[in-house]
Amino acid sequence: MEKRRRKRLKGSYTVEAAWIMSILILAVTQGILWTFRLKDHAVCAMMLEEAMEQIRYDEENSLRERAEAGLEVMGYEIRVRETGGRLEGTGERNGQVREISMKRYEPERFLRMVSVIEEKVEDEDSLSERDQT
Repeated sequence: MEKRRRKRLKGSYTVEAAWIMSILILAVTQGILWTFRLKDHAVCAMMLEEAMEQIRYDEENSLRERAEAGLEVMGYEIRVRETGGRLEGTGERNGQVREISMKRYEPERFLRMVSVIEEKVEDEDSLSERDQT
């Protein structure tokens, strides 16, 4: 009778260990899949950011036409379109979509703003003593 009971206990430990191992393997697998999805998301964002920066700063860029039509690089679908003074970019892979929006670079406006600041700094009379304290 005791032999049967010992075998039954050993068998129950085996069944419980099988359940625990299956849950553990499932959790590890999901963790690995999650890291791959996270990597895809980060790579897509970086590629989209790089394409948008190149288009943003370079007026005569051949990348613009290809990105507007739909550019595929390493399985990532990248689209960039210009609406008004903004660039709108979309990157996609495996159903995950990443969107970025940024202003168009305007060097003339930047230079005008810098010249205004330089004039204000050179013209020290424009600052009263009240404003400096």
